[in-house]
Amino acid sequence: MKLIKNFAAITTAIVIPVSVVALALVLLGYRPFILLTASMEPMYAKGSLCWVDTHVDLESLEAGDVIIYRSNTNLVVMHRLIEKSGDIAVMKGDTNETIQDVKLDRVNFIGREIFTIPSLGAMFDHSHGVIWFIAAIFFALACVPWEDTKVEREHASDFAHENSLEIP
Repeated sequence: MKLIKNFAAITTAIVIPVSVVALALVLLGYRPFILLTASMEPMYAKGSLCWVDTHVDLESLEAGDVIIYRSNTNLVVMHRLIEKSGDIAVMKGDTNETIQDVKLDRVNFIGREIFTIPSLGAMFDHSHGVIWFIAAIFFALACVPWEDTKVEREHASDFAHENSLEIP
């Protein structure tokens, strides 16, 4: 039981702060994306969780930026900007041999990558993301206080009986 209690305490200490930071990022307009392919390795490994700034102006994009956009087939793609001329961008995955000309506009442009957490996205992707995350929070919150509360109530009840006090 002590092992479960320690695990729950550690999980709580990690999950709650991470949840608060993630919620703050989403409220500020940043979006998480999971990199599903190896096209950006070795810098961005398959399964990485990438946070994207959705407030970026198209005019501020520069060669070398890693951007997320919707392709002509409506797939979400993360590639490096090689060159930009007007609304035409030359894009390339770091491990891909070919380059792609992409028409970037407000409709298909999603944002620019700001930071990435390697391998974390794979855990969410294979665990049904939100369901796993919510389950982890509830597990952590449910395990920590119950054991302590039960012990405290038993001791309080014993004390009350010995001293003729009423416990609500």
